[in-house]
Amino acid sequence: MRRPSGPVQRAPQPPQASTATREPDAEPRRAAEPARPVDLTPRIETPARPEKQGEKGEPDATQGRSSGLGSWREVRRAVAARRKVERGEARRFTARTRRRRQLQFGIAGFVVLVLGGAVVTAYSPVMALRHIEVVGTHNVAASDVQQALRGELGTPLPLVKSADVRHALDDFRLIESYSTQLEPPSTLVVRITERTPLAVVKQGSSYEVVDQAGVVLSAGATPQAGLPVVTVPAGQEPQDSAGFAAAAAVIAALPAAVRTTVTGASATGANNVTLTLAGGKQVVWGDTGQMDLKTADLQALLKGAAGASVYDVSSPRAPITR
Repeated sequence: MRRPSGPVQRAPQPPQASTATREPDAEPRRAAEPARPVDLTPRIETPARPEKQGEKGEPDATQGRSSGLGSWREVRRAVAARRKVERGEARRFTARTRRRRQLQFGIAGFVVLVLGGAVVTAYSPVMALRHIEVVGTHNVAASDVQQALRGELGTPLPLVKSADVRHALDDFRLIESYSTQLEPPSTLVVRITERTPLAVVKQGSSYEVVDQAGVVLSAGATPQAGLPVVTVPAGQEPQDSAGFAAAAAVIAALPAAVRTTVTGASATGANNVTLTLAGGKQVVWGDTGQMDLKTADLQALLKGAAGASVYDVSSPRAPITR
């Protein structure tokens, strides 16, 4: 097919506005826009992460799951490590408290064990009373004391009561005081202090031997040799007489060398004690005050005025003889 050789006729195109006609419209529109602030903050460009070989576009689903699982494991390991450190710190700070508590529990357990063993041992038949030992008797028969305490035999030592021992020994007048001592596994030791005869008191037709407290130790038809005879007001018992108490206190305070020379004493009250010495000499003592000074005066007068018949020490600052 042959092309036409004449000029090609083109379709008519619509008229276009000239550039000079549209430019005045663009200027007013640009001027109406508000001014924008210029951002002067320096920007740091982050270099793009280099693509790994074979990495194109977005990661596939397998790579996403693998990356997320690895991150979760790292978090778990970090949390576990942190907890381990915290537990170590807690143990370190509470180590002293734990040691103190363990020591306290150990001591308490040891004490309980010892006490329990002591109680079991104390109340066992091994600790039952089987022997009674009496010490310190002279005028009291030790066998009588043992017989009086026979009812305590077989009692565990911790259960031997002092009240029961006292009740058993109340009938012994010659016993002034006593003490007890338990000696495991089965012995009771009784240490006795006997009353000391001090004077003789005439009561009616008999002479009673008494101690300083006025307790009657024995009685007889004649006075006991070596003891002074104390005269008390008629109808009074030695234990109830103020005169006897004063005379007995004076006799007990005298040195042994002077006391052995006293053959008698009398007192109607606490302030007029008179002593009688061997040979009939008299000692006007007075009350029971300043006993040491009066004793020293009497000893000096007996040496310096041996021939006198009366020694008056009732005023110890000015003793006289007659």
